[in-house]
Amino acid sequence: MDNTQLSVAVWRPTESWQTEDKAVEQLLGLYALRFRNAITGTVVSLVFAGLALGFLPYMYTVGGLFALNAVRQVVAGIRLRIDFSRWLPAAKGLLNGTPGRRYAARIVARRGDRAVVAVGPMHLRLPSVNWGLRQVIARVGEVTVVGPDPEGYAVVFVDGMSMPLAAKVVEAPEPTEAEPIARVSVNGAEDEVPNWIAGRLLRVHLVILGVLAVALAGMTLEAQSYGGALILGIVELVMLVVLWMLFLIMPSDQIRLRTLLAAGQWQAHPVTIQQANNDTRRPIAGLTLMLGNGRRLSIKLAAPELAANISATGTLWMVGMPGKRKGAAVGIPGYPILTAARFA
Repeated sequence: MDNTQLSVAVWRPTESWQTEDKAVEQLLGLYALRFRNAITGTVVSLVFAGLALGFLPYMYTVGGLFALNAVRQVVAGIRLRIDFSRWLPAAKGLLNGTPGRRYAARIVARRGDRAVVAVGPMHLRLPSVNWGLRQVIARVGEVTVVGPDPEGYAVVFVDGMSMPLAAKVVEAPEPTEAEPIARVSVNGAEDEVPNWIAGRLLRVHLVILGVLAVALAGMTLEAQSYGGALILGIVELVMLVVLWMLFLIMPSDQIRLRTLLAAGQWQAHPVTIQQANNDTRRPIAGLTLMLGNGRRLSIKLAAPELAANISATGTLWMVGMPGKRKGAAVGIPGYPILTAARFA
């Protein structure tokens, strides 16, 4: 069943003073936090790489992985600095009093996660807009714009997404081929944007598991070549402890989100938020909800966008119902907002 024009009530920013919205304030602070985390991650990775490579001859693989992570953090920090260092102060000023305006929007050019959007009388370059966000822009055909300021910086809000998007006024670019609009469906298995985010989350977890597997295998081989039953025994003990911890903390429902989506159709449930544990330092955190029938739902990994939509609409979209030792997919049909919930 294809419902490309399926109507779903979603969050939209306030007309002005948008930072008074808790979700917007948290996500705006996340830009600065990401840069600090990149610096901290680089320093910590270099320290551990130096220790592993310099003093532990049976941990060269681990040291190499830390060195690679340091390089990754440096690249991420440089990109964050280039894309957002001048925009962020401008955005803080714009979101504290400047009124937002609704404009017709159309993506005219894109390259990777960068895009130029024709917005009313101007063109805005968005340095970080993934496929899911581009799909919402293309389908809705409108965005909210705060600004621009005299230097051309602006803030863009996509319906349903409380993340302030960096934008800069640019000249009209050479157009690129338009992306096909993804299918939206009440059937979870056929709703393409939530399935895309489910696949993205799965890849993140698989990468983490892959890196750990490489590290543990490297430690075992190097301990054997280095010699010494004591060293080998210690390494094997570390492997068992790590695997045991992974078994306890691995978010199995997050890995199975596509399966949970395929369990049925999206259904709207009236809910109220009982407790939200997220803040700027930990934007993705626990959320406790009360269903209309009096049952409590627990979401361990809830993004601020999900909480913002629930607060704005009083509605939670869910595929199926949680069961014994099994979660249910929750999010918004047609939007890149998805996680899993269980009965508390």
